Formats: sequence, structure tokens, C-alpha cells
Amino acid sequence: MSSNQLTILAANTIVRGDIFAQDTLVIEGGVQGNVVARRVVVKGTGWVQGTLTCRSLSIEMGGVVDAEVEVVETGMLMKPAQAETSVLPGAGKAMLGERSHPEDEG
Repeated sequence: MSSNQLTILAANTIVRGDIFAQDTLVIEGGVQGNVVARRVVVKGTGWVQGTLTCRSLSIEMGGVVDAEVEVVETGMLMKPAQAETSVLPGAGKAMLGERSHPEDEG
């Protein structure tokens, strides 16, 4: 049994709701809601709007994270219901590149 699991949200796919991934979550599409995963990779076509809790966060050029972000170093990750009520004070928007948010377009 493999200990590493990969979950991919494909490009041109939008989820409006919460996502909980036990290991790695690769976001090529969009998420509007809470994201909890051990490792999150936001690809150049991906975006997150809401809250994001993880141990490791990577944002590729063009990826957009318009979310309250909490990167935890140790301990257990929260369950999705807990992530909804947890906000890191002073957290803000992270964006790499000049890409506009998909919902901002015409």
C-alpha cells in the first residue's frame, strides 16, 4: 500500500465547496471554499478562493491564491469543518504572475 496519495483537480474544473485531501492536492482548476491537505500545489491555471490549510504550499507562476492561508509545521491537519472556522490573522492574497481571476472575466 502506497503512503503517498495524489489528488488532482483538473484544469477547467471548478469546485464550490470544501476539499479535504489526506496527502497531496494539485489544483489545476478552481476552488471556491475551504481546502485542507498535507501538501497543496496550485498550478499556473489554478486558483483558490476561501481558506487554505496545509503543511506545504507551492504556487506556480500564474496561480492565484485569494484565501486565508495557514501553513502548519507540525501536528495534525484540521478536518474540513475545523478549517472553516480557523483563520490566520493577517493572512492575505498571494498571486504569482499577471493572470486575472477567472470569475473576473466578462
